[in-house]
Amino acid sequence: MSQLLSVRLWIFLLWGLLTVVSLYIRPLFPIDETRYAAVAWEMWLRNDFLVPYLNGETYSHKPPLLFWLMQLSWWLFGVNDWSLRLITPLFSLAILFLSGAVAHSLWPERKQIEALTPVLLLGLLFWMVYSTLTMFDMMLAFFALLGIYSLLKLVDSGLSLKYWALLGIAIGGGVLSKGPVILLHILPAALLTPWWSKAACFRWKHWYFGLIASLLAGAIIALCWAIPAGIAGGEAYRNAIFLGQTSGRLVESFAHKLPWWWYLEILPLLLLPWLIWKPLWVGLPKLTLQDPGIRFCLAWAVPVFIAFSLISGKRIHYLLPLAPAAALILARAVDEITEPESWERAHSVVMAIFGLLGAILILVLLLNDTYHWRTELSLISAAWGIMLVISALILGLAKARGAQDSVLYICIASVIAVITVCGGFFEVRYERYDTQPAAQAIAALMAENRDIAYFGGKYHGQYQFAGRLKKAITVVPNIDTLFDWAAHHQTGYIIVTYKDEEALPSPLMDYHYPFRGQNIGLLSCQVLLTNPGLRAVLTP
Repeated sequence: MSQLLSVRLWIFLLWGLLTVVSLYIRPLFPIDETRYAAVAWEMWLRNDFLVPYLNGETYSHKPPLLFWLMQLSWWLFGVNDWSLRLITPLFSLAILFLSGAVAHSLWPERKQIEALTPVLLLGLLFWMVYSTLTMFDMMLAFFALLGIYSLLKLVDSGLSLKYWALLGIAIGGGVLSKGPVILLHILPAALLTPWWSKAACFRWKHWYFGLIASLLAGAIIALCWAIPAGIAGGEAYRNAIFLGQTSGRLVESFAHKLPWWWYLEILPLLLLPWLIWKPLWVGLPKLTLQDPGIRFCLAWAVPVFIAFSLISGKRIHYLLPLAPAAALILARAVDEITEPESWERAHSVVMAIFGLLGAILILVLLLNDTYHWRTELSLISAAWGIMLVISALILGLAKARGAQDSVLYICIASVIAVITVCGGFFEVRYERYDTQPAAQAIAALMAENRDIAYFGGKYHGQYQFAGRLKKAITVVPNIDTLFDWAAHHQTGYIIVTYKDEEALPSPLMDYHYPFRGQNIGLLSCQVLLTNPGLRAVLTP
């Protein structure tokens, strides 16, 4: 028990370090984080907690739970950006501890798996990256894991009513987090219970009747919001939330079309750094389908992985809810290694690779000072690489007394590696992702009662929350409409996107800043109207 408490303390400390550093070194990340903050901000301004809005129009692309939690954080701490950015990390922390509870339910006699699972999950590099991004998928992952936990407890407890209720809450929470996709993460394991369960003490028709009841309970939870929101939001919004959360997601998926094997192709990257850890490859061949826990993890993860592979639209974060299943399988494989001497230097190779990455970073920075490859590289501090090298060296020389030590050392190094990469990147690129200065300039113009338009593509609300804007920005779809709008709003300003600084020089702009690989500026309508040659510059 003391070892388990020690592991939990390390998890909390590493999670806290990752979260605090992330909040400190990077801004709200456009366009996703800034967009979701903007939706919550407009709901806050309208004092409307039923219908989300973005730039003055109803926003039907996502359910409201994240926006509600953002507003709850503002109700507790005042309007700010740090409290809303804690929501995803808190869900991540809950998943880490809940994954240990799932491991205990699957293998109660194997105490080490309960301790290893959350550390293995936290150590996944892609999990760490998304643990600090304010998005919907970590919430979805939490409710999916809560549903999975409910299924296990139902089998163990003989279909206890409270766990049917917990399953209903998980389904309802998942729908309010990201829509009906929660069913894809829970139903395969629930329907395949006769294959993975070792219990034979209850009737299976009771199991499936209970499952239907939980589905109805989850639907009722979601409909408690959706019905009044649909009435308040109007017909277009009502159709969007009742049909768009399913068909709309499929339509959106075609916009990100990738081949069916893409997830298989990137799977090795998603399993780093554990993929290069020798004990994993020693333990995996020892796993068999005779283990009900392994059957359960496969029934949970494989159908979902296949389904996402067959859907044309693919994103890495869609697989976040499956990461706990991968961590459970990894922990079970590691637990197969019982020889104490196997662990003493098991982490050395991983540490050597982390140390090599840090050394490469230092070398590149030193050579850049001599050969001047890129000006941006001169802005990166060598301290990031030095920190990674020193930590990898110290942890690599430390002897592991067992699996828990080896896993913990690698997890610590992984956290430091992610901090190193993010720290170096935002040391150079911070201003290219920080929308706050531009948003404040827009807010100052709005305070002078000047109209603002956005030209250059779809506006994602990236300035609404950062500037605490209280009015919508007009989106101008094409160049002809732009000049018409400018003619009718001659005291107004236009947000324009451009790449060529020479074609649109800074003196023409009242404000401009670099954004990702391009530039964004505030162009007055009067300047636009007196310089008709800008038509060719602004036309895509």
